[in-house]
Amino acid sequence: MTHKFTSIKFLLLSLLCFFIFAGQAFALEPSQKELKDFLAILDRQSKDYGWKDIKLEGIPWEYYRTTIQKKPLIFAVFGGYKSNCILFLGGVHGDELPTVYVLLKFANYIKDNPDFFKDKCIIIAPLINPDGFFAKSPARVNASGIDLNRNFPTRDWQALAWKQWERKCHKNKRYYPGRKPGSEQETLFQIALINRFKPQKILTIHSPLGFYDFDGPSSDLDSFERWIETVSKETKHPLKKFGYFPGSLGNYAGHERNIFTLTLELPSSAPNRGMEYFNKFQPAIVKFFDLQVFGKEPFLKLTDEAIKKH
Repeated sequence: MTHKFTSIKFLLLSLLCFFIFAGQAFALEPSQKELKDFLAILDRQSKDYGWKDIKLEGIPWEYYRTTIQKKPLIFAVFGGYKSNCILFLGGVHGDELPTVYVLLKFANYIKDNPDFFKDKCIIIAPLINPDGFFAKSPARVNASGIDLNRNFPTRDWQALAWKQWERKCHKNKRYYPGRKPGSEQETLFQIALINRFKPQKILTIHSPLGFYDFDGPSSDLDSFERWIETVSKETKHPLKKFGYFPGSLGNYAGHERNIFTLTLELPSSAPNRGMEYFNKFQPAIVKFFDLQVFGKEPFLKLTDEAIKKH
C-alpha cells in the first residue's frame, strides 16, 4: 500500500512539473493582440531608426514562441511551394541593426512582387533576438546574457563550447554560450523552423565584419565555394572562410545537417545604412533564391545549371 501511494505521489508530482515547465519547453498558442502590440513596437522602433519605407502590415506574420521577456519570435512564409525551401535569419545579435532592416525590406519586396516568388518556398525570420534589439542599449546577447550563435546543440558543444569561451574569448560576456546547449527559446525557435520547413538553403545576415562565409554539404562544398566566389566578385564583397564554432548555426545546419548555409556579414552595424545594404546585396540574395539544389541529405549538390549560370 505504501509503495502504491508513493508511486501515485511521484506521478502527480511529475505531472505538476510538466505543466509548470510546459510553457517554457513547447510552442504556445499565438495571441493576435500580442502579435499586433509587438508589431506596433517594432514599427515605432523602425521609424526611430529612419526606416520609414518599412511596412509591417500586409505581411503574413506568425509566431508560436516568445522570449523570456514575452516578445513574439516572428516569421513569415511566402510562396506556393512546400519543398525546396530557403530560410532567412536576421537580428540574431540584437546590436546588428541593419540585418533586421534588410530582411524586413526583403519581406516587403516579396509582398510587392508575389508573382516572382509564387513558385518558391521562402521563410523570413527577421528578428531572432528581439530582447537584445529592444534593449536600452542594443545588445549582442539575449535577455539571459547568452550569445544565440553559440547555443545550438551541436555535437561538439559539451566538449568545446566552454573551453573556447574561456580560452579564445577570455570569458567575454558577448560570446557566452550558456550553461547548456539549446537552452534558449530563440535557439529552439530556429531549430523548429529548420525541422518544420526542412530548408535546403539558409541565409543568415550578421554585421559588421564585412564578408561572405559559408558552410554546407562536404560532398559539394567546392561547387558552393565557386558559386559564392562569383557572387563575391559581382558585389565587390570579400569571401572569407571564417569556420564554425561550437553551438553556431553554421556548425549545426551546415556542417552537421548538410544544409547550404550562407552568412552575409554586412560591413557596419549602423542602422542608417540598411537601405544601402539592401540595394547592394539584393541581387545576390535573389541569386541565392535561384541556386538550384538536388539530392537528399547528406548528398545535396548544386545542379550543373546553377554552377554554370553563376
